[in-house]
Amino acid sequence: MFNKLFRQSLKPWNRTLHDKAYRAWLQLFDVLNNENLKFPTQQKALGLDWNIHNGQAFLNQFETIFIDQLYKFECDLKQPLIIDCGANMGTSVMYFKWLFPNAEIHAFEPDATIFEVLETNVKKNHLKSIHLHNKAVWINNNDMFFSSNNSQSGKLVLEAKDVKVACLRLKDYMKNFKSIDLLKLDIEGAELIVLHDISSELNRVNHLFIEYHSTVHEPQKLSQLLQILEDENFRYYIGGNHSTSPFINKVIEEGMDLTLDIFATRI
Repeated sequence: MFNKLFRQSLKPWNRTLHDKAYRAWLQLFDVLNNENLKFPTQQKALGLDWNIHNGQAFLNQFETIFIDQLYKFECDLKQPLIIDCGANMGTSVMYFKWLFPNAEIHAFEPDATIFEVLETNVKKNHLKSIHLHNKAVWINNNDMFFSSNNSQSGKLVLEAKDVKVACLRLKDYMKNFKSIDLLKLDIEGAELIVLHDISSELNRVNHLFIEYHSTVHEPQKLSQLLQILEDENFRYYIGGNHSTSPFINKVIEEGMDLTLDIFATRI
């Protein structure tokens, strides 16, 4: 038991010594938490130039994507094809290029302000074979209203008081590709309705990441989402965060009472 505890206590030190991404995150943490720092800001990390519009959102994304490597997958191809729905400021896009330098990436981000940051990050780092779309993926090509918090996320809504954004039917877009090595759906509550619409095209997808959200006071439909994955021959794994004593301490963020990471691989 003592040896196990001792090894656990050494983990942060080992990580600092051997994990470049973790060392970069520590440096960024000190810089971005400086009260005198003004945003947007430009920083360098892992040999990449970063345009950062929100420090806390970027640190959260960098830790999840580069350190925990949430989106890491195996592929024998030198040029895997990735569709990134909900690319935000481009942390995931930069990671995919870091993982697979020759990858072809199609990235969607509906928030106009955040899309500018995404576009800048791609251009400043001279990244090739990346197709950027300032659109929301949806079940048709009609414009929709979009609620933005100018930070980590935004979502399609029905209220006319919000900003109108262009939409693209993901189902039609997927038909352009014979095989999709990774499809990432992080679309803030629209994932189930979009997944229903693209179900006939999922045979093109080898790996699928879905960030599932359930909205407070609305029916939870996780079982429907999982049924689609089972019907389309995917094997899935579910991960997620929860609070201490979840029966008592319910965590609600951005109107969502449940967020899960779903990783699905074609059988």
